[in-house]
Amino acid sequence: MFDEEPAEVQPLHEVVLLDFDDRERLQGCEVLAAPEFGLAGRLARLAAFRVSLDDDRPPPDLALDEQADADELAELDALDEQADADELAELDALDGQADADELAELDALDEQADADELAELDALDEQADAFDDPPAPVVTPPVPAPPPSAMPPGFRSGFVALVGRPNVGKSTLLNALLGQKVAIVSPKPQTTRMPLRGILNRPDAQIVFVDTPGIHDPRTKLGSFMVEQARRSIPDADVVCFVVDIASPPNRTEQRIATLVARSRARRLLVLNKVDQRTPAGQANLVAYRALGPWDMEVAVSALRSQGLTTLLHELVQRLPPGPPLYPDDQVTDQSEREHAAELVREQVLRFTEQEVPHGVAVEVEEWEDKPNAVYIRMTIYVEKESQKGILIGANGTMLKRIGSGARPAIEAISGKPAYLDLWVKVRLNWRDDPSSLRWLGYRGDG
Repeated sequence: MFDEEPAEVQPLHEVVLLDFDDRERLQGCEVLAAPEFGLAGRLARLAAFRVSLDDDRPPPDLALDEQADADELAELDALDEQADADELAELDALDGQADADELAELDALDEQADADELAELDALDEQADAFDDPPAPVVTPPVPAPPPSAMPPGFRSGFVALVGRPNVGKSTLLNALLGQKVAIVSPKPQTTRMPLRGILNRPDAQIVFVDTPGIHDPRTKLGSFMVEQARRSIPDADVVCFVVDIASPPNRTEQRIATLVARSRARRLLVLNKVDQRTPAGQANLVAYRALGPWDMEVAVSALRSQGLTTLLHELVQRLPPGPPLYPDDQVTDQSEREHAAELVREQVLRFTEQEVPHGVAVEVEEWEDKPNAVYIRMTIYVEKESQKGILIGANGTMLKRIGSGARPAIEAISGKPAYLDLWVKVRLNWRDDPSSLRWLGYRGDG
């Protein structure tokens, strides 16, 4: 079937697919392009098996395969030798560079060591020369005087809570004790809504007064918040001053307040305010208030006329615990300027309006801009009803102007410069009974 002579070796360019029938008769063929693969030796070996359709020659001699393998191995060996030579050359270059860098570094260290040694020897020589000279006179530096003690012996500090029912003069008493106005006051009850701290600094003590909202039977969620804030102030105080109006007999609310005070561990003082209003029932009222005790001390005062304050302060200092100041000696209150300004505007609302209008008002500072020669303050006064909005604005804005004019002098006193007040009135329906509105307006507890 094959010829005696081996087939001629030709390079393989195409692949032929043959199609035979069941009698092995050729039915057709398809020529495919030969893929590019392998090395040249492999192509040469495959080319030997390409045959013609009528080729009967025997398969080629496989010696060519061995020759191709040998050529391929020789080629790989040559590549390996070249790679080894390149790698050795690269390593030699790196070693040479490293040696040069190391030598340069050692030379630099040697030079530095020599310089340090020379400097040290020069210093020793100078020191030796100094010993040969006569000693200089010893000058003793002056001993600084010890700093003055921040807390004199016997210094006391602590919290004094002013508690009582509404409108007995707690805020007026606080302002009188401090010698300046930090709390707003008005003849209307429930003026104080949040506990306010006023700080009195003395040579022998620092007294932190806590003016609390009047304790009453609340009718709104705001009222409940105010009462709760007052109740919380009692256990935290070192001394509790139960402030009463000596011109009026104790009522059921004051009996409950006295019970709260008696349960605390604080020292308890009964402060009989408004003694300047002498009434025939004064003595009987005194006996009734004493019966709500026991009290560590009874002190009669007139906050409006600043009577009896020296005695009250003396009794308070004696009952405070020893300790350092709790606030800087130049701080008078824990209330910010913005909060104080809002309260001063609300004070004027309490002054000029009646019935439910003043109690349904909240004031918020929207903008405070300090300028070189003035301060611009924009505030919003919130009311609960549209009718209250009209009352606050007044005809042609007259009521709003009166409120701004009344608050401006006090605001200028705390800001230290002329103040421009931009007042607006908005309605926030039934905000006193809306928990989210109360929180939004700042009436929220500590937990």
